[in-house]
Amino acid sequence: GYSIILVLETMKTFSAEDGLTEEALVTKLRTCRYHHLFLHTSLRHNSSGTCRWGEFGEGGLLWGECSTRHFEWFAGNPVTELLFKVKELYGLDDEVTFRNVTVSSEYRPRPLHLGTATQIGAIPTEGIPCLLKVLLPSNCSGLPVLYVRDLLLNPPAYEIASMIQATCKLMSKVTCSIPEFTCVPSAKLVKLLELREANHIEFCRIKNVLDEILQMYRNSELNEILKLLMDPTWVATGLKIDFETLVSECEWASCRIGEMISLDGESDQKISSYPIIPNDFFEDMESSWKGRVKRIHIEEAFAEVERAAEALSLAVTEDYVPIISRIKATTAPLGGPKGEILYDEICRGTETAKGTCIAGSIVETLDEIGCLGIVSTHLHGIFSLPLNTKNTIYKAMGTEYVDGQTKPTWKLIDGICRESLAFETAQKEGIPETIIQRAEELYLSAYAKDVFSGRNDPKLEHFGSGTNVNGSDEAYYKLRSIRAGAVRPKTESTNRPEILRKEVESAITIICQKKLIGEVNCFAIAARELPPPSTIGASSVYVMLRPDKKLYVGETDDLEGRVRAHRSKEGMQNASFLYFIVSGKSLACQLETLLINQLSNQG
Repeated sequence: GYSIILVLETMKTFSAEDGLTEEALVTKLRTCRYHHLFLHTSLRHNSSGTCRWGEFGEGGLLWGECSTRHFEWFAGNPVTELLFKVKELYGLDDEVTFRNVTVSSEYRPRPLHLGTATQIGAIPTEGIPCLLKVLLPSNCSGLPVLYVRDLLLNPPAYEIASMIQATCKLMSKVTCSIPEFTCVPSAKLVKLLELREANHIEFCRIKNVLDEILQMYRNSELNEILKLLMDPTWVATGLKIDFETLVSECEWASCRIGEMISLDGESDQKISSYPIIPNDFFEDMESSWKGRVKRIHIEEAFAEVERAAEALSLAVTEDYVPIISRIKATTAPLGGPKGEILYDEICRGTETAKGTCIAGSIVETLDEIGCLGIVSTHLHGIFSLPLNTKNTIYKAMGTEYVDGQTKPTWKLIDGICRESLAFETAQKEGIPETIIQRAEELYLSAYAKDVFSGRNDPKLEHFGSGTNVNGSDEAYYKLRSIRAGAVRPKTESTNRPEILRKEVESAITIICQKKLIGEVNCFAIAARELPPPSTIGASSVYVMLRPDKKLYVGETDDLEGRVRAHRSKEGMQNASFLYFIVSGKSLACQLETLLINQLSNQG
């Protein structure tokens, strides 16, 4: 029969299955997910030297299945050569070892025929309902469905099947409550842990799995079920461990995670509270991070926040409360308070242009009489008025560009803010995308000149005064590309891609050095070229040099896939790329945002 070898790079494991029929092999190829397919030359040349693909020859099932997919031929010892190719693809050191998790196929029934698998819907086929949808509850999805489907496609040995049946019988008879049975994709979890990017939520999930195992161990009704599950788990994962070892390791790991993260019901991290400050303020500031890691591990951060909260309360008490008290204590000649604190929206009931001028005149008057106050406005035209002020200071809310969106930093900075987050806020509040897109079209049709001179949006200043906007459609797509994370160079004086590539490479180097990231090595991917195998599985940041002279900045763990995706779009077939490898997805995301912000500043 045939043999199939499966290698899981993330888990550093491999397994081999032999004695398969050609139909079983095709069934496996259709149901298992894989990134790369390698075919051994023994498929192509049999002992008589003729070229055949399986028992049906060329044009048969296996030939038909593989000829529609991308694959490579290889020769030599199948396991040794395949592991060598995987290490080469993923840039792994020769010393990296892969664990053999092969489960013997002895005494196992034959896998389902392709026709049978298709007829019961185990292989998704149009017009054929899936048996699993009838067998399983409607709310059952994800890993359990995949496991049961695998049992149908590849029936286990009788001994294992009997254990699964016994487990189901016992489970149907238990009277106690049962665990939630948290399902965590192991490969994703292992990668996050390996990259040290697992967060509080992931560790909570791990602890849930561990505690559910311990709950079963400690419960007399569930303990027998847990024991019965050991061998079926070994067959499914290739991990064969002793029952007592499993329990003791779960206890140790659960305890270690519990020592680090905050668990439900713990109350050592209360939100700050001061009588003079609204509670909602502290709730917004602190609820996103308190209650994740135990306080004992981040005492310094807690102390810093507590000092800041106390300083804020003191500032409000000393600087703001006396003003209120003084106003309330003084009286006007005709009685009543001499002054009062008002919260007013100036000219909210009039048209924008005249309202802006009235607001400007009021600011001049308040400045002249020495009034204390803060004017916050969406009337950005006020900054273009020739105001006569002596005591007025301009402040703005700081912003940063993250993942293609402008977000506030919640820090007050010197300067003028002409930026509006209206469209982003509308999107966040759930207004349909079609309405927002139409609003952008209307905005650009009315204010295109202002927008592309940078007057209304600093992100667009790099288009420069030389940009020619031919109608609202072009302007609309320019704005959409900015919102999507595309950056357009200010200068369009050069038409030679090589010069532009060197300029972008130089700019990337300067930007990364300024941020103390160190030297980065940029590599080019020219038109009709693909990245080398060493990029597979590695985090990288890339810049696409589009044929229309725009730049697109992105980050990915699958550079080849991303390059193919970009080039599959109309007009992008000859797009070239610059990329550099970084250590981890978190850093890649930071650098992506940094380049989107800074490349335009570099021209």
